[in-house]
Amino acid sequence: MLDRQFKASLLPIMVIIFCILMIGVVAGALALNRQRDAVTVLRVPQDYPTIQAAINAAETADIIQVQAGTYNENIILDRPVTLTAESFDAANPANNTTMIDGGGGATITIPPNLTQMPTVRGFLIRSNNVGIQSSSPFIAEFNYFQSSSDQVNYQWGAGGINRNNVYFKAGDDAIHLDNTDRPLLIENNRILYATDDGIEVNLQDKPSPPALVDVNIWNNMIIGSREDGIQLVDFPDEPQNTNRRFIIVGNLIVNSQKAGIGLIPNTATVEDFSGADIVEPVRVFNNTFYGNNHGISGGDNLVAFNNIITNSTGRGVWGVQGAPGSNSVVAHTLFFNNTTDFDQSTMGAGVITGQDPLFSAAPNPGPDGAWETVDDDFSGLLLQASSPAIDKGVTQYTAVDGELIPAREITGFIGAAPDLGWREFGSPIIITPTASPIPSPTLAISPIVPTPTFTFTPVVPTPTVVTVTPPPTVTPLTPTPNLPTVTATSPSLPTITITPTTAQLNILSVTPNTAQANATVNITLSGTAFANGAIVSFEGGQGTAPQVTGTQVVNANTIVITVNAAVDAGAVTQVWDIRVTNPNNTFAVLSNAFTVTVP
Repeated sequence: MLDRQFKASLLPIMVIIFCILMIGVVAGALALNRQRDAVTVLRVPQDYPTIQAAINAAETADIIQVQAGTYNENIILDRPVTLTAESFDAANPANNTTMIDGGGGATITIPPNLTQMPTVRGFLIRSNNVGIQSSSPFIAEFNYFQSSSDQVNYQWGAGGINRNNVYFKAGDDAIHLDNTDRPLLIENNRILYATDDGIEVNLQDKPSPPALVDVNIWNNMIIGSREDGIQLVDFPDEPQNTNRRFIIVGNLIVNSQKAGIGLIPNTATVEDFSGADIVEPVRVFNNTFYGNNHGISGGDNLVAFNNIITNSTGRGVWGVQGAPGSNSVVAHTLFFNNTTDFDQSTMGAGVITGQDPLFSAAPNPGPDGAWETVDDDFSGLLLQASSPAIDKGVTQYTAVDGELIPAREITGFIGAAPDLGWREFGSPIIITPTASPIPSPTLAISPIVPTPTFTFTPVVPTPTVVTVTPPPTVTPLTPTPNLPTVTATSPSLPTITITPTTAQLNILSVTPNTAQANATVNITLSGTAFANGAIVSFEGGQGTAPQVTGTQVVNANTIVITVNAAVDAGAVTQVWDIRVTNPNNTFAVLSNAFTVTVP
């Protein structure tokens, strides 16, 4: 009897002890998980003697912070970390003081198959070979590239974001693309005096990417290339469409010894002004071409509008002409002081000839008084208030096949219409630089090319370069692995506190956001809290919805889907909502996210 009473009284105590033990186990597991989630700042040379040693010790989303000095290394960047100089000049990276010199090899190599993008920020990068060679997407920003044959080389598997860098006197090409199969954004760079091309793109078709890939070239200054400012190279057995599209917007292309934009055939790498019949879509608007031999040469599917082409020693445009019914056209463009304005090209509405665009000032050699140095000044190539190029553009151009270019109308201009040329009257010569977010281990940030929305941001006009205050210097932190959170100061962001949290499922943007009927395209969804196994669907339109034939959840912020935009007979253009449903049945919907156009 007493024994039974003792056992009965002991049972609740044992249950309480078991619960306490389980709580301890769970708490310990959570603590270990928080420890793994903490972001570590690895300092070079304070904590690690070399950059490579710090990379080898780093985990996903860690920050490798490098003190000023010279580092003679050939680096393998094989994980998604932020590799940043301790301090750098965001307004003028030519002043950067943290140098990585690769000698006779590639300075930085990024191997294939990385699922999140590493970042390279704030360095002076030199090599007698290649500055950065990549086979995975990555971010390069606020760097100064000197010497090197190709200063950044993108191979199959590469893409990402390349912005706010200075490229000076590349031995061959400043930026070289081979067989591109991932979206790439090249923006806000100064590309100076490349020995060959500022940007060279090779259009191999072995293999072609399985769905459309966009290469966006926005708001760059491409100066003094020995051949072409931007060169697209066709390959044998062409013309054929290799599933790539080029959107070239807001660039200043000056003093190219050959073409500002040159399209050449049959694997040739020397510009001969043959004007290749490249059929990949090339969209060229709101650029200024000044002092090149040819402004634009070639293109069977090239649509150019809202441009200024002036002072060409040869032809302003040449060979922008395709087969009957093709999209090729040059429209709403001001031509002035070219030896020949246009030749063997399809000309559209809004062409202006013989009127001086009235730039504020001619280029000059800058404070040092010497040409072909990094301080050469082209800031005067902005419009005066009396320019005939003001209000002469269009917000959107309709191609022969019905494509709307850009997909969303240009906004933010002053007056009745956009101006012609690379900058709206009153816009700054330099766009305020911003850095990419530092990745979080719980919400992996892997930035993608944004949806192409083109907005002018006018300010009070000034004939000189706008001065941008450099962001604060990084403050070194001693890693504290037992704490659940780490606070770090990013080179162009204020203090960021990285805390393990549960994000809400959300769709932020879709790239691209339109496709022709019956086309198959790759679409990138950007958002938060995407989970492995998520399902993507289209809804809200009429008729047959676009069919998702493949889904890849890259990380919590990125989903890439392959979509077949097949339509019923007699269908008309439809706008669809996109729904993402996670395995736990939570979902998010982005309304009016994707348009299937029917000519």
